[in-house]
Amino acid sequence: MKVLRYISFSLLFSFIASFAAAQVNDTYVIPVSANVPGAFGTRWMTQFSVFNPQTQYPLTVSVTYLPTLGGKGIEVLFEVPPNSVAFSDNLLQDLYGVSGSGALLVATFPEDNPGVPNDVLSRAFAVTSNTYNNVQSGTYGQTVPGTWTGLQDFDTDGISAIAHGVRNIARLGWRTNVGATNLGRTSVVMYVTVYNADGATLLNKAPFTIPPMAHLQDRLPIEVDRGSVEFFVDDPTQGAVVFPYISTIDQLSGDPTYQTPVLLAGAKTLYNKGALAPQTIGTKIDVTTARAVRATASRIGVAKLTRTTNGLQITR
Repeated sequence: MKVLRYISFSLLFSFIASFAAAQVNDTYVIPVSANVPGAFGTRWMTQFSVFNPQTQYPLTVSVTYLPTLGGKGIEVLFEVPPNSVAFSDNLLQDLYGVSGSGALLVATFPEDNPGVPNDVLSRAFAVTSNTYNNVQSGTYGQTVPGTWTGLQDFDTDGISAIAHGVRNIARLGWRTNVGATNLGRTSVVMYVTVYNADGATLLNKAPFTIPPMAHLQDRLPIEVDRGSVEFFVDDPTQGAVVFPYISTIDQLSGDPTYQTPVLLAGAKTLYNKGALAPQTIGTKIDVTTARAVRATASRIGVAKLTRTTNGLQITR
């Protein structure tokens, strides 16, 4: 596997920072969600919000839960009215009745929306989430947006991803986890390289094996202060799309921060693709990818939206 730093030219691409962030899609991954106990009697939960921007018709949305470390996925459908928002304050409990963690695949399939024109724009929607703790003094948490571009095999694709400003220092109370979601049918290896703030390599190609159609999260295995973490995927089958992330917790306050790594591509990769526009970089998932994932999951029913004082709440 080739591991390198791009020196002559690189393109940085982030859904949060780029123009592509303003666009909507029909397929998203939320790389991590939770309904798990935390320290000192707290509990991490995932708030979830879906907006249907279509003004003429409702959209039936599919949400598939992919458990941490693998296992059978679970799919639930629900319908969002035109120009409306549906929400949950604890999605894993409200939709699936599970305690645990994992990723979410959110999509609008043509077969679930037979009266809707069969194109991405007509089925497009927006989704975001917030994994948070609800304590007596208030809430604190991290926004985990929906994304649709990930990494494939680095030797083939030539694209890595990098997060920076990373802090993982036990004596100062900083704890950083690295995580990823694998949408392939086979296990893949994600290599993690850590650099200090001056660019020196602290950790080279630490392997993390991600099971098929699963989420993985683990502690960053080396301390670093305001350094960077680079992700590479090794997948000879080229059948997976991997969505890495960084999550850092201030253990003194319990407050977390989430970072979607920026995609990095060298000049050779860009020119071979004939692409200079940032939205063309990376591997985009679509309903074909999502359909392969849902085919392995158990559909446990259709949720409903209940009118509350806060809006349309997703309930079973």
